[in-house]
Amino acid sequence: MAEIAEPSATTRRNGSSESLTRDDWIDGAWDMLGEAGLSGVRVEPLAKRLGVTKGSFYWHFKDRQELLDALLDRWFAIWDDQMSPDIDDESTPAERIWALFESVIRRITRGQTVSLRMLSHEDSEVARRIEERDAQRLSFLMQRLEEIGFPREEARVRGQLYQAIMTGEFLRSGGLPVEDRLERAREYHLLLSTRVAN
Repeated sequence: MAEIAEPSATTRRNGSSESLTRDDWIDGAWDMLGEAGLSGVRVEPLAKRLGVTKGSFYWHFKDRQELLDALLDRWFAIWDDQMSPDIDDESTPAERIWALFESVIRRITRGQTVSLRMLSHEDSEVARRIEERDAQRLSFLMQRLEEIGFPREEARVRGQLYQAIMTGEFLRSGGLPVEDRLERAREYHLLLSTRVAN
């Protein structure tokens, strides 16, 4: 487990709810989520980590569930950035797929996504929101794969395989350096995006 970071200079200096913004709490919770999973995101240890009292938390959040919702929003903001139009500026469909795949690995280097997906097993609203994002990503992948020349049904299956690999990549390779993870992912990408001549 990673060491707990020291409270920020602002927090140590002021030690009040005014010294922390809502985003500061979300940042701290995001780090804890990556280190200890959902069960590790608790108000008291998070307040201790940030160098304030629990009362400061309730200045910004109604309860822990509201914080978890904010973490989900943080993940989706990262997701939206990964799907941003600059990916579509790459020169070939395969390069556009790789730009997405690489972005997923580089931007999420700890277990936050795994933990939030696990939350979807218990919360139908979280599951619905994640399914919407998965459908958006699958649509992107299918379009690119069809542009490469795969028939629609094959593009759907290959797109789902991409999604499974992107979702499970951290579980399998998260302990490796990012460049090693990218090298492994590149092999999967080349296999899935290359048409074999008949």
